[in-house]
Amino acid sequence: MAENLGKRWRLLLYIVRLRYPRYPAYYFPVFVLLQGLKKLRSDLKLRLLDFYLQPIPNVLFEQLQSDQLVASEHTLFVSPTVFREYVVEREINWINLVLKVAKCSEQAEPTPHDKTLVSIILNKQDVSLLCQVAPHADVPLNALWVKENLVENLNERYTRHTGERYWARLQRITEGQHLPAIVAKANIFLYQTPYDLSSDMVDFILGRYFETPQLLYRNHTYQVPLTERFLGNTFYTKHFAILVHMRSLWFKCLNLDSTAGAFEMSGIAQKSLTTLQQTTTYNNFLLPERFDGPNMRPSCPFGLRKYFHSLRASLQAYLKMENNGLVRNGIYPVFMLRGERGIGKMAVLRSVASALGIPIYYADCSEIMTSISSQTETKLSTAFNKAKVCEPLIICLENFEVFGVDNEGHEDQRITGSFQAELMTLFGRQYSHPVVVVAVANQKESNTPKLTSLFLEVIQLHSPTTAERLELLRWISLGHRYRLPVAQLQKIAEQSQGFTLADLELLYGNALEAWRRSQDTGRVGLNHFLASLDHMQSTFSDSLGAPKVPKVLWSEIGGLAKLKSEIQNSIGLPLRHKHLMGKNMRRSGILLYGPPGTGKTLIAKAVATECNLSFLSVQGPELLNMYVGQSEQNVREVFARARTASPCVLFLDELDSLAPNRGVSGDSGGVMDRVVSQMLSEMDGISKDPGQQIFILAATNRPDLIDPALLRPGRFDKLLYVGPSCTVEDKESVLRAVTGRFRLAETLTLRKIAESLKQDMTGADMYSICSNAWLSAVRRTVKEAIAGDSIDEGLNADQVIVTEDDFKESVKKFIPSISPADMAYFNQLKGNFSA
Repeated sequence: MAENLGKRWRLLLYIVRLRYPRYPAYYFPVFVLLQGLKKLRSDLKLRLLDFYLQPIPNVLFEQLQSDQLVASEHTLFVSPTVFREYVVEREINWINLVLKVAKCSEQAEPTPHDKTLVSIILNKQDVSLLCQVAPHADVPLNALWVKENLVENLNERYTRHTGERYWARLQRITEGQHLPAIVAKANIFLYQTPYDLSSDMVDFILGRYFETPQLLYRNHTYQVPLTERFLGNTFYTKHFAILVHMRSLWFKCLNLDSTAGAFEMSGIAQKSLTTLQQTTTYNNFLLPERFDGPNMRPSCPFGLRKYFHSLRASLQAYLKMENNGLVRNGIYPVFMLRGERGIGKMAVLRSVASALGIPIYYADCSEIMTSISSQTETKLSTAFNKAKVCEPLIICLENFEVFGVDNEGHEDQRITGSFQAELMTLFGRQYSHPVVVVAVANQKESNTPKLTSLFLEVIQLHSPTTAERLELLRWISLGHRYRLPVAQLQKIAEQSQGFTLADLELLYGNALEAWRRSQDTGRVGLNHFLASLDHMQSTFSDSLGAPKVPKVLWSEIGGLAKLKSEIQNSIGLPLRHKHLMGKNMRRSGILLYGPPGTGKTLIAKAVATECNLSFLSVQGPELLNMYVGQSEQNVREVFARARTASPCVLFLDELDSLAPNRGVSGDSGGVMDRVVSQMLSEMDGISKDPGQQIFILAATNRPDLIDPALLRPGRFDKLLYVGPSCTVEDKESVLRAVTGRFRLAETLTLRKIAESLKQDMTGADMYSICSNAWLSAVRRTVKEAIAGDSIDEGLNADQVIVTEDDFKESVKKFIPSISPADMAYFNQLKGNFSA
C-alpha cells in the first residue's frame, strides 16, 4: 500500500515537472493546498455573510422569473457565486431565508431581565421563509433582489418603517425539511376596486393567473398584472375601457388547506389541482409601489419632486379617517393640479397614489359635461358614488377646465352649485379609509373662480427651469438602455426652454429613433438629440410654447459695430454676471428705431443666437382681435409664453401699430387704449421680478407714434437708432456679410464695389444689389452652358461666379428705397430721441 502510494506521488511529480518545468515539483502540492484553503475560507465567508434585501420593480421581477416552473413572489435573485455555493442541484432551487428582524429594528435592545416570552414572540426573533433562488449576473455579492411587494408584505406584517433595510442569512434545505406542496383549497378575498368587474371577468383573470403554479403564503397580498400580454389581445380589447385605467387586481390569501385537511402556512396553488374560493371583498390600502414600470427609477420624475411632496403632505393629513378633525370641521380633501398639457400632472398624481397605496378612479369631465344640466348632474353623482363601493379612493376629475362652463365660456352657476352639493353629500358619509377628490386642469388660469374656490388647495405646476429639465432628462434616461452623460444632458436642458415632461420624453424617443435609422455603428450621441431638438422646435414651436432659437450670428450682420456693442452690454452682461446685478436694477426693454430695411429684426435674432436664448417674435397687428377683451388676452398670453421660455428674447415688431398714443387713435371701443394699458402692466410685472430673465426688444419705423408711457425708464428705457450705412467701411462689411455664400471672381474686390455706392444705403438695399448681381451671373452662366452644349450635363451653384461687371450692372438698375426727404425725417427723429 505504501509502495503504491509512493509510485503515485513520483508519477504526479514527474508530470508536474513536464507541465511546469520552470518551478520545482514540490511547489504543486503546496499550490493545491493553498487553493483548497482559499476555497474553504471563501465558503466560510459566504456562509457567515449577511445579505440585505434590495427591492426591485414588480414588472422587472415578473420578467426575470418568467422562466421559473413555479411563479412566486418569494423568489430571490442572487449573484452566480452565491447561487453555486448554496444550491447543490439546479432543479431543486429552494432555500431558507432567515430574516434578522431584531437586528434592523430601531427599537432599543431589551435588557436581559426584559427577555420574556412576549418580547420574544413580538418580532424579536429571526424569521425564516422558504423561497426559491435564481442567479442573476447584475446582483451584488451581498445583496438579494426581491420583489417590491414582498418587502411591503414584510413591512405590514412586522410593522416596519418604509425604507428600513432588511438583513438576512441564507441556509440550505435540510434533509428532513418539506418543500411546498400543492394545496387542495385556497381561500382568498379580492381588494375592492372602483371599476365594475363582472364575476366572469374575475374568474377569467384569476384562471389565467393560476394557470402557472403560484406559491402562496397566508396573510400575504398578491398582485395580478392586467396587461395585454397576460390577458390576451381578445379579452383586453373587449374590456379596454376598464383595463386601460385598471392596471392590477389585488387579492389576499386568507387560508390554505392541504389534501389531508391540515393547516398550511404556505403552498402551491394551481388551477386544475386547487379549489379557489373567494370569501368576500376587502377594503384596505394597497401595497405601495415606488418604482416606475420595469425600470429601476422612482415613479415620480426627479424634476417634479416638489409637487409630489406638496400633494403627498396634503393627503397625509387625511390617511386616518377615524375622528379626523379636518373632515368633521368641514375641511374636505379636495385638491386641484393645474398646469399646461404634458407638464406631468398625472405623473405626480399616480406616483403619490402608488406611494400611499390608494387606487384611482378616473372620470373625464369632457364626458361628464353635456348640453343638458340634469344629465351632467347624474354623471357627476355616479362618479362620486364610486366611494360607496371602494375605499380608500382618489376620484380624479380629468380635463377639469371644461367642467362648469357653458357654451359661451361663462361659469355655469347650476353646475357649480351641483358640484358643491355633491361634495357635501360625498363627505357627509362615514368612511374607514380616506376618500379624496383631485381635479386635473390643463390650463394656467381659472375661468371658473367660484368653482375653484371650493378646492382646499390648488397646486400650480410651472414650466420646468433648466435645472428641472436636467433632472427630468436624467429620469427619462434611466428608462432607456442608451444614455447620455450628464454633461451632454445639461446642454440639451439649456437649449430646450419651455419643454415639458411629455416634450422631453418625445425628444428622447425621437433622438433614439433617428440614431437607429441612421444605422450609426457608434452609440447614440449629442448630435442626434440636437437634430431632433431643432426639428421639434421648428415644427411644433407654437404648440410647445418653446420659441425656436434662430441661427443668426453677428458675423452675418455687416456694420453697426457700435450698436452691437451697446446691445451686448445691455443683454449679455446681466446673463454672464447675474450675481453682480442688483435685485431690481436691470433694463426692461430696448427699442430699435430707424428706416425700414436697416436690419432691426436681424439684430434681435442675432442677440438670441449669440446669447443662446429663446426667441419669440410677435408682429404687432396680429395681436389685435375684433372681440372685446381678446386683444388684451393675446398680450397676456404672449408675455406668459415668454415667462415659460425664460431666458427669452421677446421681439415686438411694428410696435407703433400695437401701442399708439392713447386717446389719439379714435377707435370707438377704446381697444388700443386698453391694449397699451395691458402692455404697460405686463412690462412692469417683468421689471419687478428679477428672477424672470426676459429681454424685450422692439422695432419701429415711427417712434413718434408710440405712447410716451412706454418710453420712460423702466420700460423701453433705451432707444437705439439703426440707420443706413454711411461710410465705405460699413458698406464693405455689409457686402461681405451678404456675399458670404457667393463664389466671387478673384479680380473682384468688395472694397471697390463699396466705394462705387455713393449714397447712404440700408442693408436691404445692398441685399437687393447683391441679389441682382447673383441673378446676372446665373443668366450669364446659363447662356455660356447653352452655347457650349453643356447644359445637359447639369449645373450647380458652385459654377456661378459673380464678377465686377455683374455688380456694376446691378448698381445701374438700383433704385434706393429711402428718398432724401425720408432720410431728413429720420435724422430729425434721431435728434429728438437719441440720448
